[in-house]
Amino acid sequence: MKIIKEYNLNEIVFDNLRDKSDSTIDLDTDKLVIDFDKIVNTQFTGGNVQTDFNSFKSFLKLGQYSKAECGGFPNFYRTESVNGNNYVIYSGVNEVSNSHYIVTVHKIISC
Repeated sequence: MKIIKEYNLNEIVFDNLRDKSDSTIDLDTDKLVIDFDKIVNTQFTGGNVQTDFNSFKSFLKLGQYSKAECGGFPNFYRTESVNGNNYVIYSGVNEVSNSHYIVTVHKIISC
């Protein structure tokens, strides 16, 4: 695992009530197309990395009850880039009110 890119606290933020769910993140020689609705849908399981969730938390030195930097629940979402490389998007998911979610992207991790 290696951190490819880190973002400031409010640099990449998705609000499900005002933003379209698809977004593109440019990496140096690659691109990620992210569907934020899929990240929101995996909030209760911490993402789609299932058995690797604790490994990612350990890699980022997050404790058992740690929140993401934005105060949301940590989410690790594995996705494939345009060039076919595998990355994990580390974000925080906040439910601000009933069915209103804010997703803040913190880091892109290669795996």
